[in-house]
Amino acid sequence: MDIRLSDSRMMGDNMRKSKFKILTYQNYLSVIKNSQNSKIFRNFYVLNNNKKRDILKNGQFSCARYVSSILKLFDLISETHATVDGTIKDMLKNKWKITKKLVPGNVLVWGKWVTFSGEIHSHFGFYLGKNKAISHRDEKRIPIIHHYTYNQKRKIIKILTHKIIKENE
Repeated sequence: MDIRLSDSRMMGDNMRKSKFKILTYQNYLSVIKNSQNSKIFRNFYVLNNNKKRDILKNGQFSCARYVSSILKLFDLISETHATVDGTIKDMLKNKWKITKKLVPGNVLVWGKWVTFSGEIHSHFGFYLGKNKAISHRDEKRIPIIHHYTYNQKRKIIKILTHKIIKENE
């Protein structure tokens, strides 16, 4: 990740003379954790038959936009997506691997389920550790921290990991 740390207003003289190593994994986890309750992933507009449409229905179907936006922010995928399948395909092309180990920062894919509006769709989010996950919940329309199995109500069908995710940190 290419970030310049040269803004003298942010650093004292001692820091300007220091060398920095960007802690990508820690920054990645902090963005995920700090995304809780954010409304920025709710909408994705397209022009369809000359009509503007929000294909995420104001946050009802925003889990792929949420996950893919964070992954794209860290250059872990090629582009943002509006579907779980499209995001997973991009992840696998960008060196994400399927694993069985739960590590904070891994992406969890739950089995298909019926939304509160009666539609069937896939769902995914991030594992946070200590049996907690965060995902963009359709009924609240924001990312929410919850039990990683929704208290044994949802089966995890896939866990994805990337080389930036450290197992022992």
